[in-house]
Amino acid sequence: MEWEILMPIDHGEPNINARRLGLYLRTIREFLELSYDEAAVQLGCRPNWLIRVETGFAWPSPVEVERMMDRYQVRGSMVAEVVIDLAARPNGPEWLNAHAERLKPATRDVLIMESEASVIRTYGVLTVPYLARAEAYVRHVAPRIDPECDVDAEWDLLDNRQRHRPGGRRRDLDVIIDEGALTLQLSEPEVMVDQLRHLLDLGLRPDTTVRVVPRGARFYEARANPFDLLEFPEVSDRLALVHSALGTHFAAVDLTDTWNRIEQDEALPPEESRALLRRLISRSPQG
Repeated sequence: MEWEILMPIDHGEPNINARRLGLYLRTIREFLELSYDEAAVQLGCRPNWLIRVETGFAWPSPVEVERMMDRYQVRGSMVAEVVIDLAARPNGPEWLNAHAERLKPATRDVLIMESEASVIRTYGVLTVPYLARAEAYVRHVAPRIDPECDVDAEWDLLDNRQRHRPGGRRRDLDVIIDEGALTLQLSEPEVMVDQLRHLLDLGLRPDTTVRVVPRGARFYEARANPFDLLEFPEVSDRLALVHSALGTHFAAVDLTDTWNRIEQDEALPPEESRALLRRLISRSPQG
């Protein structure tokens, strides 16, 4: 079954998890070739309620979604498990609630989608990708990007993002970093050494791959912008995020080809990347 990734529409709309759940339920109904009236009879509900659920304006409980899966006769499928699990998180993960008031709706939607991904491929150019940042690096860089930011809050949010596993399941993290991001001259050189060691530690985890694009690798326009690719359980489509000075946004196009080109043609293999990270550490006085 093919799923269309639902993009954010308007800040007055339901959040992206509500729209995503509705999209999944609508796709199941359409796959079964049921009209709203036919599905309502099968589910024992009013058609208007089902329309509101499928458009994200009504949020069914996990028990109600499980009942829907039973009556649609798809309860035993993996897709049903994903949809029931999603119904338990109407506002995304619990830790996101503590930051909800200071986040723009668009940022909230991005973080909700990131929290649901089972595979994240993240590429960094001038800075280390968010999900691969060490605490000392965050505390050094964040106030230089935004002097008014609450550094403790920024780290708390990022720490939760890094530790989060959707539904308690495994999440694979694939990191590619341009060497230029690792050789920036910071006012506190020991911060970069700590970051390099953090990347070495990350690369030892069974669910994480770290690769470096070495200095001198071919540079082209598509490689100038940091981005992420998100993949989801039982969903074939990918969602791309782009990072800029204005924040993180959903990309209008699929960036899989760009990722594949960087991965295959420019990035060093993991072991060679580890060797490069060790050399960068050894060259530093703090190493």
